[in-house]
Order: sequence, then C-alpha cells, then structure tokens
Amino acid sequence: MSCILVMGGGYGAAAAEKFDRGMGFKQASVFMPKGQLMFGGTVSYRDYNFYDYKFLIIDDMNINAYTLAATPYIYYSFAKNMAVGVKFSYNRTLARIDETNLSLSSDLSFGISNFYMLQHTYYGSLSYRYYIPLGKSKVFGLFSDISLNFGAGQGKTVNGTGENVTGTYQNILDVGIDVIPGIAVFITNEMSVEASVGILGMGWKRISQTTDQVYTGRYETSNANFKLNLLSINIGVNFVLPVGKDDTAAVKKQ
Repeated sequence: MSCILVMGGGYGAAAAEKFDRGMGFKQASVFMPKGQLMFGGTVSYRDYNFYDYKFLIIDDMNINAYTLAATPYIYYSFAKNMAVGVKFSYNRTLARIDETNLSLSSDLSFGISNFYMLQHTYYGSLSYRYYIPLGKSKVFGLFSDISLNFGAGQGKTVNGTGENVTGTYQNILDVGIDVIPGIAVFITNEMSVEASVGILGMGWKRISQTTDQVYTGRYETSNANFKLNLLSINIGVNFVLPVGKDDTAAVKKQ
C-alpha cells in the first residue's frame, strides 16, 4: 500500500510540472523589434477561361472571368514581435458568360448567353500581427494576422441583348474576421517579402439590389469556414523603418 502511495505521489509531481516549449513571449527570439514602422502591400490575381468546355451537365461552357485584390497596409510594432495596423483593400470581380448550355436530361436543358457581371468592393481593416521567428533566425519568420474587416461596394449584372436586356444594380455591405498565417523573409535590414494564405474566416454580407430600375430586393448571407485555400495566396513586399525606441536591445539582422 505504501509503495502505491509513493508511486502515486511521484506521478502527481510529474503531472504538476509543466513542460516549457520555449514558445512564450519572453522566451521567443526577436524577429520584429519594438518601435518599427512597417508599410507595404499584397496583390493577388486569378484568371479563368473556358472555351467549349464540357463537364457533367455542362455543355459548351464559354466563360471569361478574373478576380483582382490589392491591399496596401501600415503596421507599428508596439512590443517585441507584435504589431497593430490598418489595411485598405480593393477587390474586383468580372465575368462574361457566352453560349453556355446546361443539360439536366435528354428532354430538359437550358442555356445562358450574353451574361455580364461586375462587382467591386472597398475594405478597411483593423489588424493584429504576431511574428514567430524560425529558431533564432532574424531573417526567416512566421506570422499570424487577425483582421476585422468592414467593406462596401457596388455590383451590376446585365443579361440579354437588344430589347431583351435586363440589368440589376447592387449595393454591398460586408463585415468579417479573417485569420491569415504566412511567412516573412528579410532581404535587407529594411525590406522583406512575404507570402500568406487564408485558412479561417467568418463573415456577414448584405446585398440590396434593383432590377430594371423597378423591382427591388435584398438578401443576406453569413459564413464561417476553416480550410486551406491555395487559390488565395497573397504575395507582398514590406519596408521596415525604426521610428520608436526599442527597450529590449538593438537587433542586427543576420
């Protein structure tokens, strides 16, 4: 019985001892010193072109579309490896659909032609960024960016030709939260490049629309996702300038 108590006491002492992985704020190496002003931007572009494409119920798909996103930003590191900032984004989507047929069965099919859609949205974001150096390197580091986004924009769709043209005008309101991890690499002491990809997001969107300047309507959507979207990779260039006093120490880039 005493042996069991001794073993139990030893297990309790081991369980109470917390293993330190060295990832805390105080233990982490300095990658982004305090008092740094960082400004730069990211750009992403995706293009889609289908010519006489066939897939399942789709016959002769003819679509030209692209999406463009540009995001300038500015951050200030208020503490070691931590920064806050603001971002401004412009997103634009344009699509043209010509002579696309959908065949649900041998007796049921319909087509889409002369369809045009344009949508552009402006965003303002409040962001918090935390850097994690790779080992003790001051050149390579990971980061996680959390942003609260507010967006507004317009869109329009046009369908048909001649006297059969119908059009819809949209007003867009978009609010969301994004978590975007990435990697940063310093090329010089004052310039770095980064690549990031979205993995987590929550959003709410409301679209008010008017069709043919007569009919009005509105719909709302909300979403939450946790997935790795390799099509949303952003490439950016940053410039870092010391504007404040770093209380930790002067850090020299390797």
